[in-house]
Amino acid sequence: MNNDFYTSFLDSSRKVIADKSGPAAFGLKERPVPAVATERAAAERFRLALQRSIENLDEELARFGKQFSGKRNTVFWATDYNDVFDCLKKLFKAYKIKSVRLPNVNSSTVFRELGIKYFLRDAKIELAEEGDMQFFVADLMLADTGSLVLLNQSNSGFGRLTNSKTNVFFTTIDRIVGSSDWAEVYQQLMSYRNGGGSQDMIVFRESEHCNSYLFIIDNQRTNVLRHKELRQALTCIGCGRCNDVCPVYQTVGDEPYNNVFAGPVANITLPYLETIESYRHVAYACTLCGRCEEVCPIALPIRDMIVDSRQILLENNAVDKDDRRRLSIMRKMLSSRKKMNGNKLMRRHLLLKFLSSDYRRTHRILPFANETFNKSMKKQSENGK
Repeated sequence: MNNDFYTSFLDSSRKVIADKSGPAAFGLKERPVPAVATERAAAERFRLALQRSIENLDEELARFGKQFSGKRNTVFWATDYNDVFDCLKKLFKAYKIKSVRLPNVNSSTVFRELGIKYFLRDAKIELAEEGDMQFFVADLMLADTGSLVLLNQSNSGFGRLTNSKTNVFFTTIDRIVGSSDWAEVYQQLMSYRNGGGSQDMIVFRESEHCNSYLFIIDNQRTNVLRHKELRQALTCIGCGRCNDVCPVYQTVGDEPYNNVFAGPVANITLPYLETIESYRHVAYACTLCGRCEEVCPIALPIRDMIVDSRQILLENNAVDKDDRRRLSIMRKMLSSRKKMNGNKLMRRHLLLKFLSSDYRRTHRILPFANETFNKSMKKQSENGK
């Protein structure tokens, strides 16, 4: 993990803490967590439905594509953003597009992931409220009906969708569920992202008055799919609850990640969505406290996936030699009862030797107890008698 990006991550984190521009160190954002109208059991069933779709992604995407495609609907399958931009240039030329309506660009992860504003700027396409073409993000695909779920739309959104000459939708391969019965559950779960208020929802299938083009984008998500232990991370609905309670994210914020994705789920997926060399360190930007799991509306096992990601990185030699050596020493210590019951001063000496100087500068090292756990429990048993 001794790379330039990791150093930048640490420097940026220290800066946030030092100038107190962010929350207090390991403090939490004071934002009430609204009750989700959907029962917990229903939310967990929704996660299982998402998970089934991820496990059978090729079949579900094919089923959706068959249902959605039609006389006025066209699906483009894009490997990455370059594929998207090449197709968009052809559409602009075919329709003689000079301006585009681009709603919610800053709040949309997909738009920011693609860098759509910069592409339009370079293509000399203006942004206008009444553009020649409209862009939308499809928050969820419904495989059984070939419909798109669009959240956070204005009251005029449906009229714009059905009366515009040309609509272009963007989504990613993981935003799919098998049955349209889950649309309202998804809407309720996503209310948190809107500050607790109700999310307006439009379910769009087709319009006889306009042509609709849908880009379904991979952009490295299949790299996550290759690891069975991590696939569930793609079922994250992006509500943002975990970021609001994560002590690491609340301390360092977005800046150290230098990416559209940040927070607990990004700690799992980023090394595979980007490059392992640049982002392997984020798998360790977690204390495994479990607060993210406590608030996750669909009960994602985030801690287990972070541990699995670390194991994958270790097995694939994606961890530096010095770090592998430290992990080996730590494993031997923790698996040896004799060493764990050793002298307190010796244990502290070994701990300080194990921890990096960067860690020691930014963390308070807790003292060891005077007695070992074995002795303490033995005394309690004797006193109980």
